[in-house]
Amino acid sequence: MSVDLIKLVVGIETLDDFAKHQAGENHEFEGRPANVIYTRNRPRQEDDILHTGGSVYRVIKGKIRCRQKILGFDDYIGRDGKKRCLIYMNPEIIETYHVPHRPFQGWRYLKNENRPKDIGPYTIGQETPPDEMPAEMAEELRKAGLL
Repeated sequence: MSVDLIKLVVGIETLDDFAKHQAGENHEFEGRPANVIYTRNRPRQEDDILHTGGSVYRVIKGKIRCRQKILGFDDYIGRDGKKRCLIYMNPEIIETYHVPHRPFQGWRYLKNENRPKDIGPYTIGQETPPDEMPAEMAEELRKAGLL
């Protein structure tokens, strides 16, 4: 099992808005394109995250909606002169089943039993195929024991 993080996305309404925002990020990690999270604290389980192929799961409007694979970590000095952490992620966004999650500050470790299952890669403007139900509806039916 992988060691994963979870982080709230603030000021974004939809997964499509998040994907558009991420597409505007132009960072590199070891010669590869990357998205970045700027955070105060570096994860203590950094090695475990990298060795197990961990991801950052993102909470948008009260629900876990997607994840991005973590590529690595780096330090930087914040405006206050204190050491901070950069989390580099693969720009590919993997949509997950939408699972409610309460708000919190910073990032947290996500327990394996709380990880939602993947739906698949997300592209900007993606619509649910006509033969598939929306992820939120599928999650509600799953909770009711109908799927």
